[in-house]
Amino acid sequence: MKDHGPTAMWLGVCAWLLLGPCAGVTFGVTAASPPNDGAPHDEASTVSEEDLQAAPSLGLVTRYAAEHNPAIRSARHAWEAARARITSQQAYENPMVTYDPDTANMAETRSGPQETGVGFSQAIPFPGKLSLRGDIADEQARAAHERLQATIQEIARQVRGRYADYYLAARSLKINASTTELTRQFAAISEAKYRVGTAAQQDVILAQEQLSRLAAERVVFEGDQETALGNLNALLDRPPRAPLGNPADLHAEELAVALNDLVDSAGGARPELKEQDHFVAASRDSLRLARMGYLPDFSVGGQYIEVGGGTNPTFPKDGHDIWMARLGFSIPIWVDRVQAEVNEMHARVMQEESRRRDLTNQVYDQVQRAYERVRVAARTEKIYRTTLIPQTQERIGAARAGYQTGVVDFLTLIDSLKSLESVQLDRDRAVRNYQQALADLERAVGRPIAAGPDEGGE
Repeated sequence: MKDHGPTAMWLGVCAWLLLGPCAGVTFGVTAASPPNDGAPHDEASTVSEEDLQAAPSLGLVTRYAAEHNPAIRSARHAWEAARARITSQQAYENPMVTYDPDTANMAETRSGPQETGVGFSQAIPFPGKLSLRGDIADEQARAAHERLQATIQEIARQVRGRYADYYLAARSLKINASTTELTRQFAAISEAKYRVGTAAQQDVILAQEQLSRLAAERVVFEGDQETALGNLNALLDRPPRAPLGNPADLHAEELAVALNDLVDSAGGARPELKEQDHFVAASRDSLRLARMGYLPDFSVGGQYIEVGGGTNPTFPKDGHDIWMARLGFSIPIWVDRVQAEVNEMHARVMQEESRRRDLTNQVYDQVQRAYERVRVAARTEKIYRTTLIPQTQERIGAARAGYQTGVVDFLTLIDSLKSLESVQLDRDRAVRNYQQALADLERAVGRPIAAGPDEGGE
């Protein structure tokens, strides 16, 4: 009996080396290098804790959130996973290598008894199927990238809204402090007039009552500030009471862009719409792939069998080993199953296209509603800033002079002070409402609308 063990082993290794690279062959789509997604990757932070505790502008806080927010990190990893899937979807299945050991009870041919054998096979889908699978995975990866963009924009929207709450709380405390200082001055005037008998004790008591009311308000405003701080820190992936510096001033300005322009811009800029476009493209590729189910797949392979010699010396091929090549293909006879898959994918295309239209309508509605909120808030803030606050300040000056000369009573002076506090708070609430409406508008459109010096600065 011949010793062909090394020969069989060598042939097995050759088959593996020959087919091994084929298992990694890809077609059509390759994973592209990561585009700039607008958010820093897992690198050193460009915004430090010291920056946040010193003078945290809206732009600085937004960048910190983009670097640290876990929702953004999760979306980025989901996109990276989707990109990595492209290669696996385009690759051949692993080849199959078989080894048939000599069991001493093998069939015998005219050339001699069969001994050890080795074989291999490789499944090959019909041309075009692998590339379509790669196209589907590529569209899904692109959709995941748009989901990342949407997450970045959503976190930026929430940061602006919560920063506006933090700003309002800080402004409320500042207004409370200035109102308290004015009340103390008025209280001193009332006490001086009471000592000389030109004012009633009621004026002194009314002044102390107003100071107590302001102290109670301050407790509420401090609670609002701590709540706003915790809400903002949650987006920054910081402890709830991690210190944050005083917010920068925020403003409210009339928009210089028309609603129709914003609606048109949203159609091409909103990440969710672009994400859905990729889902539609992926469903269409899936439909084409399902239709290719009517086409056969192939397989190629080969086999080597050792044959023992010496049993038939007069035969010229006594002891010659057997070499065989194999070609095969599938027969897609279960057409009902293939047609069911085609029908399913066709319905999926209709679903994704309808979803795209529904999203478009939702986006346009979000744009117009946020646009009106921005306009209302900007106009309201302007009225308070340019008309009501100056008028109320003038009223306080007149009431103060009138009280000192005995023309008006102390209650009138306190009422004018309450009015000033109220209109100042309402003005800052209008600024807060404007910033939150602008955040919603930018989110609805899918891009920045306007950036004042307080929004993009350091």
